[in-house]
Amino acid sequence: MSRLRGTYRLTVSAVLLITATVCVLLAALLPFHLGGYRPSFLVLRWFVRRLLRVLRVEVICPEAERLAAFNGFLFPNHISYLDILALLSVTPVSFLAKDEVRKMPLIGWIAKAIGCVFVERTDKASRQAARHTLSRISYHPPIVLYPEGQRGSGTELLPFRYGAFEIVTDVGAAFLPCAITYSDLDAAIWQRDEGIGIALQRLARFKGPLIAEITLLEPVQPAPGASPVELSEMTHERLTAVWQQHQRV
Repeated sequence: MSRLRGTYRLTVSAVLLITATVCVLLAALLPFHLGGYRPSFLVLRWFVRRLLRVLRVEVICPEAERLAAFNGFLFPNHISYLDILALLSVTPVSFLAKDEVRKMPLIGWIAKAIGCVFVERTDKASRQAARHTLSRISYHPPIVLYPEGQRGSGTELLPFRYGAFEIVTDVGAAFLPCAITYSDLDAAIWQRDEGIGIALQRLARFKGPLIAEITLLEPVQPAPGASPVELSEMTHERLTAVWQQHQRV
């Protein structure tokens, strides 16, 4: 039964992804805004919500209105591809993404259509170009930046990289830490040593529902000359405390 369930969900998900890509790309051509958002964001959110429904993932965000109204950077923890979908289902967001994402079929096309900023982390010129872009664009919808820099194990937060905090201090933008937790870690997690297909199959075969909860902390507006190292350590401590409080595993 779980194998049949998984096959059905993955098939429907693939159809939704292909259809979403076409619709988002077309919506990106429209020269107007709806409710303050480009149509591509709203189209993507509609498809993401349907996709999560197929996968039986329920997203809880008690302060969804505060998240939607925020201007700045979102700093969530990161263990899964579901982190991205959970945030997108609540409100339109953009991302600072690895340059490899740009080259991915479908996913990369969608990322470009919603204005994601791409960076090659090992290339100093690319990092400088990304920071220059981030200093010139609007921060609404918010821009998601994962301070861990990579997916974690789901059992603890990885040390935060100072680069994320250097960006917000350089551009003078506020950031909003948020904790993302799941009711079943095994179903949600994407292990760093496994392919995305294995992670997707595990979720698709999970009977569900899988609950994803997004908990917001208080926003931080870095003071002029603030230390990225101190901001990083302070945020890690606060986010760890909230994450542990809401962790369901």
